[in-house]
Amino acid sequence: MKILLDVMGGDNSPDELIKGAVDAIDDLESEVVLIGNENIIKEKLKEFYHKEKIEDINSRLHIKHASEVISNEESPTDALKHKKDSSMVVGFQMLKSGEGDVFVSAGSTGAFMAGGLLQVGRIKGIDRPALCPLLPTYDGKGFMLIDCGANTNCRPINLVQFAQMGSVYMQNVMKREQPKIGLLNIGAEEGKGNELMKETYEKLEEEKSIDFYGNIEGRYIFDGDVDVVVTDGFTGNITLKTIEGLGGIVNKMLKEELFRNLWTKFLAILVLPVLKRFKKRMDYTEYGGALLLGINKPMVKCHGSAKAKLVKITLKQAEEFAKNKVVETIKENFAKNKVEETVKENIDK
Repeated sequence: MKILLDVMGGDNSPDELIKGAVDAIDDLESEVVLIGNENIIKEKLKEFYHKEKIEDINSRLHIKHASEVISNEESPTDALKHKKDSSMVVGFQMLKSGEGDVFVSAGSTGAFMAGGLLQVGRIKGIDRPALCPLLPTYDGKGFMLIDCGANTNCRPINLVQFAQMGSVYMQNVMKREQPKIGLLNIGAEEGKGNELMKETYEKLEEEKSIDFYGNIEGRYIFDGDVDVVVTDGFTGNITLKTIEGLGGIVNKMLKEELFRNLWTKFLAILVLPVLKRFKKRMDYTEYGGALLLGINKPMVKCHGSAKAKLVKITLKQAEEFAKNKVVETIKENFAKNKVEETVKENIDK
C-alpha cells in the first residue's frame, strides 16, 4: 500500500509534513511518497536528519518531484487548471492512475475539494462528497461530524447519503457494529428545525440501511450516544470552528488561572498530570484529519496548521481508511441501493 503526502501544502510546510512522515513510517505498513519540490525536500532531510537520500532514513519513504504549490489565496479551479505540476495536482493524478492508494494534504481546502471532485471523481450514485472529521466524546469512542464545510446548501437526499457513508466508515474502520446516526437539530423532538431538517428526519427514519437515533442537539453530541452526527456543511463548519475555538480558549483560561501567582503556580505543578490528560481528551487533533467521503479514491484533509504529531496521526488514519476498503464498500452499497430502487420502480409500474 502507498500513501501519497502533499508536503508543500499547509501553514507549516514542508518542515512539519516531512517530520510527520518520518515519525510515522515505523508505525505504518505502507510506503509514503512525499510530493513536492525535490531540492527543498532533500535540503530539509539533510538539515533535520543529516541524510543525503530519503531511502537512508527508511526504504519505504520516497520523493515525487512537483515544482509548483497551490496557495490558499488562489481560486481553486484556476489553480488546478494552470498549476498542473503543483504538489496537489500531482497527488490527484497519482491517486487516480493507481500510483497511490490514499492521498493526504494540508493544503487549500477549496483546491482539495475541487480536485477530488473534478480530477479524481465522485462515486456513482452520490450527489455530493462530504468532509467529515472525527471528534472526541466523553466516553473516549469519538464520533464523526458529516458534513463540516464541503456543501453549504444541501437537499435531504444529500444528508441521507452523508448518513449512509458515515455509517459505512464507522462500521469498517472504527468497528462499530451498528453505528447510531443522529441528525443535528435545535431540539430532540420530531418536527423540530427548518424544512431541510424536517424532510431529512422523515427520510432517515425510512432508510433501512442505517440505525437512525433521531435528532440530537449540539450540547449532547459529545456524550457518545451517537456515532455519526449528520448536518449540512454550513452548520457543520460553524460547529467545528466553535469546537476548535472553545478548546483553545479553555486551554488559555486554565493557563492564566494556574500561573496567576506563586501559590497557583505551585498548585499547577501538582495538577500537571491531570491537566495533560484533560488536554489529550479534549484534543480533536488526536483523531486525525477530515475524511473526504464520496470520492472514487480515499482522500484525507489534514488540518492546515498541522504539526508533525498531527501529520503522523493523519497518516495512520489514512492507512486504515484505505486498508479497510471503505470506498469500495460505499460503492457496493450505493450500487445495491440503485438496483433495489430500479426494481421497486418497475414493480410500482
